[in-house]
Amino acid sequence: MLFKGFGLGLFIVLAVVLILGTFAADYPKFLRQHYNNPKSNVRQSYCNAMMQSREMTSPNCKPLNTFIHDTKNKITAVCGSEGTPFGNGLRRSRRQFRVTTCRIRGSSILPPCEYRENTSPRYIVIACENGSPVHYEEGQI
Repeated sequence: MLFKGFGLGLFIVLAVVLILGTFAADYPKFLRQHYNNPKSNVRQSYCNAMMQSREMTSPNCKPLNTFIHDTKNKITAVCGSEGTPFGNGLRRSRRQFRVTTCRIRGSSILPPCEYRENTSPRYIVIACENGSPVHYEEGQI
């Protein structure tokens, strides 16, 4: 009987760890795909270099991606007081951020990947979990 209670408790602890581990894994992915501060100085096309170095060109080219050039603290603050609700669990920044958007040239998503870039100030729209950004809503460009 004691084992049943212990087994149930162990199951609950493992389930919580797995769930929180899933959320925690999304923040590093968000940073890898969308954070670049200060903006990297690359010798070749910024977008081509960044998309490749951040592993978004294999096995297919990611068609669209935005890099935010500001501090992690300011980006994360959009999940709190520096953001406003924007439908479907999204948050919109109260101020504009400097961003670079990389868009695939042509219609093929097969490598080699060639990108064009657009750098501009823009409000960002993100999804947050546990107070951290986990998704950049590209559709709000």
